[in-house]
Amino acid sequence: MDFSSEYLKKWKYDVFLSFRGEDTRNNFTGHLYEALCQKGVYTFIDNEELNRGQGISPALEKAIEDSRISVVVLSKTFAFSTSCLNEVLKILEIKDSKGQLVLPVFYNVDPSELRHQKGSFEEGLVKHKDRLENMEKVKRWSESLCHVASLSGWHLSKGHESTFIKRIVEEILNRLNRTPLNVAKHPVGLESPVLDMESLLGTQSEKDVRVVGIHGIGGIGKTTIAKALYNHISNQFEAHTFIANVREISKQKFGLVRLQEALLSETLNCRDIKVGSVDRGINLIKSRLCSKRVLIVIDDVDSIEQLESLVGENSWLGSGSRVVITTRDEHLLIAHNIEAVYKVKELSYDHALELFSWYAFKKPCPPTNYENLSSHILNYSKGLPLALTVLGSYLFGRSITEWKSAIHKLKNTPSKQISKVLKISFDGLEENEKAMFLDIACFFKGEDKEYVKKILEACDLHPDIGIGVLVDKSLVTVDMNKLWMHDLIQEMAKEIVLSECPKDPSKRSRLWFYQDVLQVLMEQKESNSIEGIRLDVPETERVKISGKALEKMKKLRILMVDNASFSGGVPYLSEELKLIDWPKYPSSTLPPNFYPKRLVSVKMNHSRIKHLWKGVKIFRDLKFLSFSCCEYLSEIPNLSLTPHIESLNLDHCKSLMEVHESVGSLEKLVTLNLAFCSNLKTLPSGFRLKSLRSLLLTGCSNLRNFPEIVEKMASVEEVLLEGTSIKALPQSIEHLIGLKALLLDSCQMLEHVPSSIEKLQYLTCLSLTNCPKIRELPLLSRNTSLIWTDNCKSLQKFPHLYSPSSSFVGVQDFRRVCYMSFVNCHKLIHKQLQDHITNRLFQEVALFSLHLPL
Repeated sequence: MDFSSEYLKKWKYDVFLSFRGEDTRNNFTGHLYEALCQKGVYTFIDNEELNRGQGISPALEKAIEDSRISVVVLSKTFAFSTSCLNEVLKILEIKDSKGQLVLPVFYNVDPSELRHQKGSFEEGLVKHKDRLENMEKVKRWSESLCHVASLSGWHLSKGHESTFIKRIVEEILNRLNRTPLNVAKHPVGLESPVLDMESLLGTQSEKDVRVVGIHGIGGIGKTTIAKALYNHISNQFEAHTFIANVREISKQKFGLVRLQEALLSETLNCRDIKVGSVDRGINLIKSRLCSKRVLIVIDDVDSIEQLESLVGENSWLGSGSRVVITTRDEHLLIAHNIEAVYKVKELSYDHALELFSWYAFKKPCPPTNYENLSSHILNYSKGLPLALTVLGSYLFGRSITEWKSAIHKLKNTPSKQISKVLKISFDGLEENEKAMFLDIACFFKGEDKEYVKKILEACDLHPDIGIGVLVDKSLVTVDMNKLWMHDLIQEMAKEIVLSECPKDPSKRSRLWFYQDVLQVLMEQKESNSIEGIRLDVPETERVKISGKALEKMKKLRILMVDNASFSGGVPYLSEELKLIDWPKYPSSTLPPNFYPKRLVSVKMNHSRIKHLWKGVKIFRDLKFLSFSCCEYLSEIPNLSLTPHIESLNLDHCKSLMEVHESVGSLEKLVTLNLAFCSNLKTLPSGFRLKSLRSLLLTGCSNLRNFPEIVEKMASVEEVLLEGTSIKALPQSIEHLIGLKALLLDSCQMLEHVPSSIEKLQYLTCLSLTNCPKIRELPLLSRNTSLIWTDNCKSLQKFPHLYSPSSSFVGVQDFRRVCYMSFVNCHKLIHKQLQDHITNRLFQEVALFSLHLPL
C-alpha cells in the first residue's frame, strides 16, 4: 500500500450517488447530481431503471470501488429495495478496505428510525424477512443501515432543498480539496506500522476518544509514520489537523499560543484565529471542539506543558475523535496517561536496502556490482531511515572508486556516531553551500525560510539555489516555510565548526556555545576568523562584558546576543554585519561610525536605545527593524532612503510620541506594529503602503486620529485599534480593500464608524466591544461573519443585513457566520433584534451563533 500517494491516486469518480430512484431520482438526487456536475465534481449516478433484480451489477460494484466519496440518500422507501441495501453493503466494504468516505443524507426521514429500525425502515426489513429465506443477509442489511445512521451527514426534514443541496456540495468540495501531507519521497516499510497504528486507534469506534503515542529515537521515522497514518485515515473525520515541529515552535515567543491558533484554524476551517493567551486557547479548544469528531496529530512533543495546552483532556474533543502524539520521550506519554503506545523499530534489512537503493540508484535494488558495497552502508546505518536517506543521496551517481573511498572513511567512524557518518554528505557540497549549511545549523534552525534567505543573500551565498541543494541532499528540510534539520545533522554541523580549531574558539568561524563566546569576548582577542556569534548566557550565570569586546571582530556577519550584560556602551560594530539580534542592547544609540553596507535585520527589543541614527542614512538592504519594548526610544529617523523595509516593530515603546512622515510611504512595508506605544500621538498624515498586511495600534491610548488612506491598499488584512482614543475613522478606510479584520474594542472616544465600511467586501471580523459612545452601526458587508458589540451601552441601532442588491440576506448568504454578540447592549431596540432572530431566514443563525439579552 503506497501511503505517500494514497490520496493522490486517480479515482475514476469523485462521488458515487446511492439512492432509491422512485423516491428521489427526479427531484432531490437529480438536482444534487446537477449541482455537483456544475461544480466540476465527477459524479456517478446509475441511469438504469429500477428492475435490476436483487443484486447489483459488476459495473455498479466497480463504480463504487472507483469512487472517492459515496453519498447515500436515505429516503422513505430506501429499505424496500434490495438493490439499494446491497449497494450500502458494498459501500461499507470499500469504506473499510480502501478508506472511502461515506456521507449519509437523511431525506425526510429521521436518523433515529435507521438506528432503531423503526418506521418505513422497519417495514422494509420485515418485508424482506417474510419473502427471503436468507436471514443472515437481512441481518447484514439491518446492521449496515445502523452503521450508516451513525455517520456524520445531513438531515433534511423542512426547509429549502436548494439551500440544503448547496451546503452538501460545499462540504464535498471542501473534502475533495483537502491536500494530503507529503510523507516521503520513497515510502518504504510504512504499511505495517500504519496498519498497527490504525488498529491501536480503533477508528471504527465512534463512541470514545482515544489517544495513541508514537515514540523512538531521532531519525527513526516517527513523523513519517504519523504523516502516512494521517493521510490514510483523515477523511474519516469531520475535521483534522497535523501540528508539526511542536518542540521547536514552543520554544519561540508565544510559541504555544501559535500552536493553539494553528490547531483551531485547521479544525474549524477558519483562518487567522487569535487566542491571545494559552489559557484562553485552552478554553477555546474545549468549547469549539467538544462536539466535533476530529483527528489531531501532535508531532515532536518534548514537554507535558505542550500536551496540556493542546490536548489536555479527552473531554475537550467530540466522541469518536483520535489524537496521535509523536515524541522521543516515552516517559512523557506515561505522564500524560497514554496507555496505547507504539514504539518505532529500525527498518528490516530488506526494507533498509530498498530505501537506500531508491536514493542511491533511483530504483528498489542495487545493481549487481554495487550489492556488496551497499551492504557495507547498511551495516553502518543500522536500519536508521535518516542515515540511509542522507548516505544514499550522497552516493547517487558516484563511481565504485568513490563508493570505496566513502566506505573507507566510515570504517574509522564508530557506528554510534552517526553525525560523523552524515558528514560525508557535507563533504560533497560546494563552498558556498557548506557556509550556508553551517549558518543554518548554528543560527537559523526553525527560522522562516524567506527571512533567512534575505540574510544569506546579503552574504553572497546564493540561497535560492543553495537551499534547494541542501534539501536535495537531505541535510535541510522545509516545513511550513521554516528551515529544519534533524538534530543529528545539526550536531554533525557543529562538530565540523569545532574541528576548525578545537582548542582556540577565536579561530573558529562560528560560535554558539556560551563559554566559548565568553572566553573570546573576555580576553578581547583579535579575530579574523569569527563570522557569526550566538551568545545566550544561562540565567544562573552573571558576567560583565566590556562593550569594546567586539572591536577586533572585523569579519562578523551575524551577531545574536541574549541575556548578556555589557558595560561601557558599544563603540564599534563590524561593517560586515547582516544581522543584529541583540535584546537589551546596552547603548542609547548605534555606534556613530556604524555604516554597514548590506545590513538586513536589526532586532534590539527591550533595549536602552533612544534613537537609531542622526539624519538620513542609506540602508538599501535593510528589511527588518524591531525595537519592541524600548521604553526610551523617542523618535524614528527618516527612513526614506531605506526603501525595502518589510517589517517595522515598535510595540511598547512608551516614549515614542510620533512616527516620521517617511514611514507612511514605505512601499515594501508588510507589518507596522506600534501596539501599546501609550504616548504616541501622531502618525504620518497619509498612508501609501501598498504592501502592508498588518497595522497594529492596540493600546495607543493617546492616539486620536487615524491617517487618511491616500490610495488603494489591497494587501491589508488586519487593522487593530483596541484601546486607542480615536473618535472616528475616515471615509477613506474604504481604500483598505483587502481588509479582513477590524478590531476597535475599548475605544472609549469612538463615536462613529463610517458608512464606507460597507464597501469592504472581504471584511469578516468586526469587533467593537466596550465602545460606550457608539450609537449605531452602518450597513455591513454581506461577508462580515464575526461581530462583537458587547457592552456598547449607547448602541441603539443595528443595521438590517442587506446584500448589495438590497434584498434581505438569508442564511444561505450568511452561511459563514459563526458568532454575533450583543451582551449588555441595553439600549439596542428589543424589537429590532427580535425581528432579526425570529425571521425564518435567520433561525439557523440565531440558534447556533447568537447570544442575545432577550
